[in-house]
Amino acid sequence: MEKTEITEEMIFDCFAAACKSNDMAKTAESFVDVEEYENRVMYPEFARWASKAGYPKLATLFRKVAGEEKLHAVWLRELYSDIGTPQCGEDTQRAINALETIRENCDELIALNPDSVVEKALVVAIRVEERESQDIYPHFRDQALEQQDNKTAEVYQKVIDSESQHVHWFQAALNDFRATQTQIMAHSST
Repeated sequence: MEKTEITEEMIFDCFAAACKSNDMAKTAESFVDVEEYENRVMYPEFARWASKAGYPKLATLFRKVAGEEKLHAVWLRELYSDIGTPQCGEDTQRAINALETIRENCDELIALNPDSVVEKALVVAIRVEERESQDIYPHFRDQALEQQDNKTAEVYQKVIDSESQHVHWFQAALNDFRATQTQIMAHSST
């Protein structure tokens, strides 16, 4: 059986987007669901890939961001203490299914082309964090402001700032990764 290469779009399908609702508590529940998914499932899996591919520092970065994603959920839970364990959202379940599909052949594919899988995971992490910090969570913050809920708006702004920092961390890691790959290629051709 021929193995399919893991594409950037396949990995991006592992991203679950939180959904805005007219009910701010439901928006908060969707937010917590997604942030906890990133903490428990998505970024730990990216860390596993990086570790398996021989990039322990990148694995540590993915785990660090996973920890911060959990913190984001904790911040909002402090305001919405009745959330409990949110129901797995439809988009979160779709993302889990996409990740499980990749997992089936991932270890073999990492062995064949580890650099490609790790580079794509970094690119997707940047896309995910940009989408959250520039599109999704600003809408949640604005909704809270419209409803004069300044405490919730402040939490969303804190998350936006944190997600923006993640973009910078992942972009720096990707730049370093690509520079190292270029140096290896230049060295091996001489």
